[in-house]
Amino acid sequence: MIHLATIHYRSAAWIDLQLDHFERHTGEPYRVWACVDGVDRSRFARFHHAEHFGEGIAQEFDYLADLIAADPETEPDDLLVFLHGDTFPIADWVGPVREMLGRVPLAGIRRDENLGEPHPHACFTVTTSGFWQELGSDWTRGPRWVGTTGVPVTDIGATLWSDLEAAGIPWEPILRSNTRNLHPMWFGVYGGFMYHHGAAFRLPISRVDSDPTRDDPLPIRKAKRLRIALRSQRISRRLHRRLLAGDEFFDELLSP
Repeated sequence: MIHLATIHYRSAAWIDLQLDHFERHTGEPYRVWACVDGVDRSRFARFHHAEHFGEGIAQEFDYLADLIAADPETEPDDLLVFLHGDTFPIADWVGPVREMLGRVPLAGIRRDENLGEPHPHACFTVTTSGFWQELGSDWTRGPRWVGTTGVPVTDIGATLWSDLEAAGIPWEPILRSNTRNLHPMWFGVYGGFMYHHGAAFRLPISRVDSDPTRDDPLPIRKAKRLRIALRSQRISRRLHRRLLAGDEFFDELLSP
């Protein structure tokens, strides 16, 4: 069995898109467990389990993992997949993931494009329920790392990264496949099989949008970041409309 743990926040706009793509590209039995905050309960019907939880994303993922492990039908070897609500497969993903887990106990998107981010990202990370419980890690923010800008930063997933490092446990990064980038980080295909739209539930401001000119006045830097975010938001809405119309644009992102 495959257990998908996902989160949708104050919007149902990506629920059917995500679930439809998993139906299309998942060749094994699976269940979808979700924290669906700020969404009418009428949209819960397509999930195996859905509830309002109302905590941060790290706490919600940890809660779903414990809920899945406690289910009497869950086996230790069952796949456990963490993914954002705007992440979904665009091709067979189970085969490639099982190959990875034949080599290492955990695989996940690593966003090198996010100024050298080193950790498995919660937008798509896969392991087994048994290994997750054995490792005893979580999705909270952890130690800082120094990225390509030289500035120490952290994010959810850093504790997981640190725990894997401390235990000497290897994991397999799933890297960005794009040959065409509408934004350095959003709208990404990973491993050739998984699409992450990025920031679908908030204003799309990222670290890569920061102004590297450190002596600029702060209000100018903020204004520039806001302009970039609004441009990304326009692209996001346009791509979302295309997806709703059945116009899948993924080949455009992977074309030579």
